[in-house]
Amino acid sequence: MNLKQALPIAVVSALIGALAGGAFIARRERAEPAPAPVTAQAAAPARHNDQAEPASPYPQYLSLGGAAPVSFEALRKRAQRDPAFLQDLLRRYGQETAADARGELLALLHAVGGEEVLRYALSRAASTRAEDERIGLDLLGGYSLQRAEVREALLAKLRAGGEPQREAELIRRLTPAAMPEEDAAPVIERLAALAGDSDAEVRGDAVAQLAQWAEPAQAEDALHRALLDPAASVRSKAIVAVSGSAARSERLKDALLAIAADPASNAADRGAAAMALQDFRLNRAEYAIWQRAQARADAESGEGG
Repeated sequence: MNLKQALPIAVVSALIGALAGGAFIARRERAEPAPAPVTAQAAAPARHNDQAEPASPYPQYLSLGGAAPVSFEALRKRAQRDPAFLQDLLRRYGQETAADARGELLALLHAVGGEEVLRYALSRAASTRAEDERIGLDLLGGYSLQRAEVREALLAKLRAGGEPQREAELIRRLTPAAMPEEDAAPVIERLAALAGDSDAEVRGDAVAQLAQWAEPAQAEDALHRALLDPAASVRSKAIVAVSGSAARSERLKDALLAIAADPASNAADRGAAAMALQDFRLNRAEYAIWQRAQARADAESGEGG
């Protein structure tokens, strides 16, 4: 075979080999699946449990009108160490008009606490302007009545009098706290006086609080008068107050029996009176009255068999 004959044969052979090799690669690519794309999640290293952030007992964030959520705990800590930031929060709370933002700020300021917030609250509560007073009183709600200045601020407001609805609200703020009897005495004295107020709402709330503050013997007279009160709302609160107190006497029992057996009383009061009587010693006649009242209350509530 001469060179002229061999050259065309070599070219043809190379062309055939190239075509065969390309066909083999194409078949292999069709047979093998394409690798899955690597996602950012797969590429990221696994997070170990010991790197997890500790759970906070506070809400995860507080918006405060910012573009991004802010950690409630971080805000609390900052306010406790940064007086300027705390003053800004107090200013914002005093000027805020949106209910949800006010609620967030109030919760934060209650959590911060401290003397600076207390001074601000007392100064605003002492104001004669209704809105300033409300700001101060709401902030004082974060402090216990064990603190003399908080207790005296509320008592001063009650002694000053005012609209019955406002007085009733002030009374409801007198949440009982453990304290020496000498410190509790002015509160009890004021509540006992308000238990005879001309306004039914004030009377009812005063009796309910008095039953929690006073010794059972101190509260018994006010509770008895409230059970016989002409206002149904006062009687209702008195029944609940007797149930929640340790006050017990024959006349309290008689008043509760009369309410439980009286068809003119509303169903809720009859049922509450029957429940309160479970804590009293009853003779056979009284027990029979209670049994009928209890059966009627069960039937009216749908619990009767």
